[in-house]
Amino acid sequence: MTTHGAHSSLATASVPPRERNWIRGLVLTSAIVLAILVGVTASGRLVDARAIPAGCVSLATSRADAITTLACVWVALTLLGLGVGRLVNAVVGAFVFGAGLTALTLRSASISGAIFDHASLRAIGMETLIWAVPLTLTLVVIFRLSGPLPDIAPRFGGEAGRRWWREYFDLDAIRSGFVGVLLPLMAWVLVRNMLKGQAFGGACAGGVAVGIAYRLVAPQVTPLFAFIAPVVLMGVYQVYGASRLSVDPTLLFAAGSLPPELRLLPLDTVAGAVTGVAIGLGWARSFRRSDTIAS
Repeated sequence: MTTHGAHSSLATASVPPRERNWIRGLVLTSAIVLAILVGVTASGRLVDARAIPAGCVSLATSRADAITTLACVWVALTLLGLGVGRLVNAVVGAFVFGAGLTALTLRSASISGAIFDHASLRAIGMETLIWAVPLTLTLVVIFRLSGPLPDIAPRFGGEAGRRWWREYFDLDAIRSGFVGVLLPLMAWVLVRNMLKGQAFGGACAGGVAVGIAYRLVAPQVTPLFAFIAPVVLMGVYQVYGASRLSVDPTLLFAAGSLPPELRLLPLDTVAGAVTGVAIGLGWARSFRRSDTIAS
């Protein structure tokens, strides 16, 4: 392995930086296009009672087919994100993963479809919470196998051993996750109608705010939890908001007064959070830099 690592280092060093950047750009662009194609293709297999792409598993006519399709999509996008993560870095890999989910959710039904299908808004909030579990597994794979970020030095280094998870989920990382409340807050401010674009846009803008805030609050923490916290907090907020409704959601929808945070379907939240946080973390690098390692 030492010989292989030495040969890999020599091979990398022999490639001129300009050519290396060109190769990275080509691979990144190709991966994003492939991720979008995966998402667009999969949307045709998630249909609701009106024979249009369902916005979540709760609306699909066949939940078994929906879960199977989403599992295949999830694995394919994870592999794409991992490939890009190893070539560039884990945050960019997460963005590629989110790009595929974005294509899937933008091809799917909006909250209008959920209302017409008489879906439970509380169940939609619960589904958002459930999606935090596979999202965590995917991000752990991407971050763990992609290596440390170029501008954040590992805090525990080789001392972590079997407790490697401390790099992502220690008290500092979890405590900094409070900035995840910015996603439901931004959704509440920005989502003004029932259109899909506004739902995803509100989630993505919230994700950008979370990414910037997390990096400023915890510049030395590997920001894996920054992607998870807004999804969890949004799910909790949706469950709480749905349980407090005293009026039929159909009437609220007809009057245009359905609470903004309840207009986001689960994949809107997940896709918006992942892509937005990745963008926000990138932007935050110009505001504040932590201890760095060689990039």
